[in-house]
Amino acid sequence: MEAFASISTSAAFYACALGSYDDVKSMLARADRTSTAGLMLAATAWQCEGDVLRAESTLRRAAETASEGERPYVVDMLAPMMISRGVFTRAAMLLGTVRSPKLELGRAALQAVIDAANGAVASSEDRATAIRDALTHLDDDVLRLRIHQRLALAAYWRRDTADALDNVAEGLRAAKLLGAHRFSVTLHSVAYATHQTCTGDVEAAWRHATALAEQAAIGGDASYRAWARVTLYELAAERGDDAELAEARAAFEAEPLPEQYRERFPAGIADALRLAWREDFGTARNVLTVLKDTAGRTEGERAMCRALIALASLALGDDDAARRFSRQAISGSARPDRHLAAHELRYHRLARALACATGEIVGDVVRGRRAAAAHFLRGDRNIAVLAALPPGAQPASIPRSVRGYGRFLLLARDRFEQRPSTGPLTSMELEVLRLVDSGRKAPEIAALLDRSPHTIRTHLRNASAKLETHGRIETLARARQLGVLREP
Repeated sequence: MEAFASISTSAAFYACALGSYDDVKSMLARADRTSTAGLMLAATAWQCEGDVLRAESTLRRAAETASEGERPYVVDMLAPMMISRGVFTRAAMLLGTVRSPKLELGRAALQAVIDAANGAVASSEDRATAIRDALTHLDDDVLRLRIHQRLALAAYWRRDTADALDNVAEGLRAAKLLGAHRFSVTLHSVAYATHQTCTGDVEAAWRHATALAEQAAIGGDASYRAWARVTLYELAAERGDDAELAEARAAFEAEPLPEQYRERFPAGIADALRLAWREDFGTARNVLTVLKDTAGRTEGERAMCRALIALASLALGDDDAARRFSRQAISGSARPDRHLAAHELRYHRLARALACATGEIVGDVVRGRRAAAAHFLRGDRNIAVLAALPPGAQPASIPRSVRGYGRFLLLARDRFEQRPSTGPLTSMELEVLRLVDSGRKAPEIAALLDRSPHTIRTHLRNASAKLETHGRIETLARARQLGVLREP
């Protein structure tokens, strides 16, 4: 880093992009920590150490005290942190307060990300096109590197897979030439997210997560190394591989995690899958219940939790809860906004597929099959497989990107099928038939079982459909013939 003869704001800006953690700390030791350059270097050090909130507050302080010429550099570092936390409107307002000819393309690229995240896809595409045209005249390799990362992120939010991966490839080539190991991790993170949620190429997702860990280690970025450990654990659970999961879990637990990674939603899902594979369905259901009720969950995340709680309930013999949560998951995943982020859309699809499968197992056949026919679910063929896993399916036959969920589903179905036989009927359907056989009407049964008359009639219709009968008399006779009900 001897090239940085003086610690000006622009020199600190380039050091924060290109330098390793050790380089930044060395430069910070020579800087006035109260200056704009010192605050920028300090924020980068905090970010590498995993204290992202402290890094952001340090940059906010720098933005308040910076001169007019220094402030665009600070904002160019601060706005991406805000975007990563999902505060898009505030980030856009911050970007609107600065103008700098040198950093204008970077500012426009950040606005393209914000537009895409807010559903303004056409606006994001127009900005991206203009930026790509202007890039041919840009002779600053560091700024070019930053812009490619932002264009990749904007394309990811637009679900433009090809554009996202093209920009990642351009950025990685530039990062390699510049020796920007720390910055390359941001490109690998976009590639990971694109493959994991858009292409379904779990091998590519695994490669990028692994490369991210390697580059973060070289650059001394403890925060991104922790991110990689968590991500590989989450991905191992989705891939359904016991050996991978054990190795990833050991690495995951080897060092304390920065606060922002301790409560990651996908890590909670991975914990539930791991418990389910061990057939500890009660603990898995408890983990998912806490995860569902945590503040700030999105609609797709809650639907995912409900779908998995339905599976755990099915395995535990609680068919009423399985039916209730599968219906809630179907409802919560219905008609997602077409501008949803790719990861959120994936949660909607997974929730819908798993809930449909559970519903069909517990006798909610018509609802399950109708929900499984949703157009948006068919947009991911790997996930759609989960909605219609045939009897006798083996984990190896399930696409690897969703095999972990498929294993949970198969285990729950096996538990259901291994119950003491009552014919094809659920325990609630059997109880309703017994009460009907004793001469009670639907309103009386509803009062006895604390259900609505409509629910009781639904159980009767489901029992009739399963026994292939018409009317109560024929249904009761068939149930006696099968030995489900005793002869009067």
